Amino acid sequence: MLYVPKSASELTFTALTVGTGANAVTYSPEQQQAAFDTYIDNNDYLKTRRGQYAERNGGFAPWLSRFDFTAIQEFYIAVGAKGTKHSIQFRADILNVGNLLNNKWGVGWVSTTANPLAIASVSAAGVPTYRIATQNLNGQTILLKDSWVKSITIDNVWQAQLGVRYSF
Repeated sequence: MLYVPKSASELTFTALTVGTGANAVTYSPEQQQAAFDTYIDNNDYLKTRRGQYAERNGGFAPWLSRFDFTAIQEFYIAVGAKGTKHSIQFRADILNVGNLLNNKWGVGWVSTTANPLAIASVSAAGVPTYRIATQNLNGQTILLKDSWVKSITIDNVWQAQLGVRYSF
């Protein structure tokens, strides 16, 4: 079970260095505590469980609504001396129509991490010291603040497909 602290100050953090060389950034324990509080506050489920244990399967991924549109037109043709019936079918499919209308619609979500905290060490008294995870935001590595971010893949944009079928 996962305990959700009332405040991140209940946890002990240690300094975290991200990157190497001249690009290295060190985050203080206080910055990590503030980031963990922000992470909990940004999650609709976790913020309701402060000071309690999370319920099994209590949190869910954000809802996603998608819809598709299909238009089909069929034409019948009499072919040959006997007038055999053939058909030509034209079809147009638009997948994820909402995204065609507004680029913020029909876009899925992906989890930023499965482990928001990592144990850095344990004292002789058995008290753990933590480090918060990081996330990538616009190409920059920052302290974790979001549980979910918009998924950026080909599956999240609208797509069109045209087809012709001849049946005899």
